[in-house]
Amino acid sequence: MSSSEDPESFALRDVYLNFTLVQVFGNGLYFVIFFLALYAMIVKRKTHKVLFIVVVLMYMFATIQTGVHWAIIRNAFITHGISSDDTVNALTGPTFTMVVLPATLLVANTFLADCVLIFRCYAVWNHDWRVIVLPTLSTIGGTVLGILTVVESGNFIKYGGDSNSFVDFARPYFSMCLVTTLLATVLIVFRILWLTRDPVGTAFSGYRAIVEMVVESALLYSITLIIYIVLLFGPDTSNNDGYAQAILIQMTGIAPTLIVARVSFGLARPSSSWQRSSKTAHSRFGSTANVTKQIHFSGNEDLESRSAVGSAIEMKEQA
Repeated sequence: MSSSEDPESFALRDVYLNFTLVQVFGNGLYFVIFFLALYAMIVKRKTHKVLFIVVVLMYMFATIQTGVHWAIIRNAFITHGISSDDTVNALTGPTFTMVVLPATLLVANTFLADCVLIFRCYAVWNHDWRVIVLPTLSTIGGTVLGILTVVESGNFIKYGGDSNSFVDFARPYFSMCLVTTLLATVLIVFRILWLTRDPVGTAFSGYRAIVEMVVESALLYSITLIIYIVLLFGPDTSNNDGYAQAILIQMTGIAPTLIVARVSFGLARPSSSWQRSSKTAHSRFGSTANVTKQIHFSGNEDLESRSAVGSAIEMKEQA
């Protein structure tokens, strides 16, 4: 039986094609979110220049990855699509650049996404650096594993060798990414639940708190990463992890962009809200609240809210 009649060859071509189509669709959705975030950062409110650069870089990296995979499909189905054998050979034998470039960009995007999430966690916890120690260490360890994955993949493509001696750094790398994401997600969700309790302390305030938790904690990114890792550790004969990876490539950038867009549109809590909760907690133990100068996440704190809080404190002291 020729490879053109081999069901596995047909399945391989379908997987590659569908993988790319899912990625292109995700990148289109990413473009809409990126455009709204860009509008908010430039027109609506001032945003920190570093965050602006990070958001732009992440979109560029995700788009280049999509472009590379599209180029692979075009090369296989159009340039070398004379026969099914040629198509399969083109898909299974990508060039060094086609392998290393998207892998490098994925590691870079994951690192930037983790940094944004950790920095948001830092802001949500009223700039307490002790909270982000573990997520930061996990990010550093994961990034090192990601670099090793790219280097080993590049060496294997370039020089060949025994596939049995190939060290799989990808699985521990994505596992470390999951550790970082889950730590930051749990910390942010816990903080929001604590702040959105009613005066009795028994519940949180409705759908706004749910939206806040989903966006602020990049919960969609965490869920996508969990699904991808579960499939990655599944049977080697399954190609389902390819579809999850296509979504993950875009979600890695979408989740942090949503966080920045929420802050830039003024939908996030002002910094005074996080500080006020700390003051309330300290006051229960009879300690004095000190107003300190903070480095804000976006540089666009709600000044009216800040003034109102300051006035309330001043009136209380006078009373």
